[in-house]
Amino acid sequence: MPNAQYIKTMFDDISPKYDLLNDLLSVGTHRIWKRKLVEEACKTNPKAVLDCATGTGDIAFGFEENKIDRIVGCDFSPVMIENANKRKDKNKSDVNFIVADVSNLSFKDQEFDAATISFGIRNVENLEKSLNELSRVSKNLFILEFGTPENTFLKKIYFNSLKLYFPVLSLLTKRSDAYDYLIKSSEEFPSGKNFCEIIKRSTTFKNINYTPLFGGIAYIYEAKR
Repeated sequence: MPNAQYIKTMFDDISPKYDLLNDLLSVGTHRIWKRKLVEEACKTNPKAVLDCATGTGDIAFGFEENKIDRIVGCDFSPVMIENANKRKDKNKSDVNFIVADVSNLSFKDQEFDAATISFGIRNVENLEKSLNELSRVSKNLFILEFGTPENTFLKKIYFNSLKLYFPVLSLLTKRSDAYDYLIKSSEEFPSGKNFCEIIKRSTTFKNINYTPLFGGIAYIYEAKR
């Protein structure tokens, strides 16, 4: 189980290299996956959207391109929110970025038509509680997360390849433990049907589906009422 304070400090420290880390972990495709997540969420015609673990704001800005009336991006790392607000000012955006913990949200029940979280749910300290909170504040939930490729051969190639980057990333981030953690958390996090079962028992959503991306390097999960 991730330790909240450790994770918060780690993401504060690696925030300048966060997008680069996602590029490496996703083999350069995380931006395409994020666009797909936004597209799937927009199919529900939301007027208000909450993006948790927003990082530097990729998903939130993606929603803004789709003319959503109200967009809130939250992250429990203040430094990530600082970086997101810098992008907001540069782009003259109307997204509201706030510091907030996904396991303890201050929003009203079903205040948002859709909630999203990308590459963040595996880092929460209490997975079931966080999923329950996302279920409470939103009518529909969309999750993008790294996982384990379904093909054993692809799994071995992928995770062994990631480890080749370790020395370089250790120098870039000054946090050798951070990259090591990100690889291990991706490898160990329950994915596919296993994660759908966790969503089912932790939330009030009735319709839960998943789509593997790039052979299961990542997954998109959809939970609807």
